[in-house]
Amino acid sequence: MAASYSIRPAVASDAAFLADVTLAATRAQGRLAADFDETAWHAGFVEWSLESIDDPSTELNVVEVDDRPAGRLRISRTPAAVELNGIQLHPDVQNRGIGTAIITELQSEAGTRGVPLELHVERDNPDARRLYERLGFHKTGADGAEDIMQWTSGTQLWNAEVARRYDTPGTGMFAPEVLGPTVDRLAELADGGRALEFAIGTGRVAVPLSERGVPVSGVELSTAMLAELRTKVDEAAIPVVVGDMSVVRAAGEFSLVYLVFNTISNLLTQEQQVACFRNAARHLTPGGCFVIELWVPELRRLPPGTPATVGVAEPGYILLDTYDVLNQHVVSHHFHFGEGTRAELGRSPHRYIWPAELDLMGQLAGFTLESRHADWHGAPFTTESPSHISVYRLTMEA
Repeated sequence: MAASYSIRPAVASDAAFLADVTLAATRAQGRLAADFDETAWHAGFVEWSLESIDDPSTELNVVEVDDRPAGRLRISRTPAAVELNGIQLHPDVQNRGIGTAIITELQSEAGTRGVPLELHVERDNPDARRLYERLGFHKTGADGAEDIMQWTSGTQLWNAEVARRYDTPGTGMFAPEVLGPTVDRLAELADGGRALEFAIGTGRVAVPLSERGVPVSGVELSTAMLAELRTKVDEAAIPVVVGDMSVVRAAGEFSLVYLVFNTISNLLTQEQQVACFRNAARHLTPGGCFVIELWVPELRRLPPGTPATVGVAEPGYILLDTYDVLNQHVVSHHFHFGEGTRAELGRSPHRYIWPAELDLMGQLAGFTLESRHADWHGAPFTTESPSHISVYRLTMEA
């Protein structure tokens, strides 16, 4: 857990401190040249900080820890992105989770807006690069001695066009034989209490579960998907918090938190997936359940030297999955086509999780595995099962 911190706008009297903390952080990283002119640099940085404080296009902040200045944070916001222009923490407060917490909050903001979070990192700063990669950033370009890195949220995948086409009443995952057993099992596990759905989407499961008499709330990153849900039920019937399911908090306590249809794999780092378990635990009463529906990675179908598998091949649709087995990433390529020569391609990235790894994530958050079945009907889970329904029980002490 991160140390307690606060962020406030910088004022002119902070300029010298902002230069001091940037210098201290850079020196601790061993990145100052032997001929570095500290006096000239400090004076120039103070002048530049004063200009930034007066610049309406950027936001210069002081990070405070224990009510004392401890860091510098500069952010720019444009219609196209949230830009992290700089973050430096004094060495005395580093390695306390503060930087990670600040970046995670910015990811949640960017995700809510449906734009990427972008930053620049010096090529001679490998520690910062490792942190950003661990938090799901990927290199997208270069600018002089810096690399441009970007984190992209699911809101750009689950946009208005996708949301409008998502519901297929009566067929596919909306078919009664699919949806009925799902709702039956979740209602049983709620056991008369309240339920919270992470990544509630258009309400495929939440709406019929609510109609069963289970009070349902939700968390959803995509405002486009939420808009479709609101055509079915209002906020009073199913309240929803907009944000990242690994960090955002819904009001109240619940006897059941659930994540269906492989959605935990939309979190692209192990750290985010562990955070999702911990966030579920924060919402549950002791003894409550966290239910995950997830596919089993199909690496046995991957021939040596071939990075892709065909998941589906049917009239009008082909699914091709490409694997990065080093980072446990898979990108699903969805090809939709008709009778002509044109095809429409959509891509969705995932981080796949082995069942044993999922169980360890549960243990880290205070859960024990109660059951694992191959489907919502309760069929036995075997080595040939393509997916699983895993029920985790929060320990009474948690």
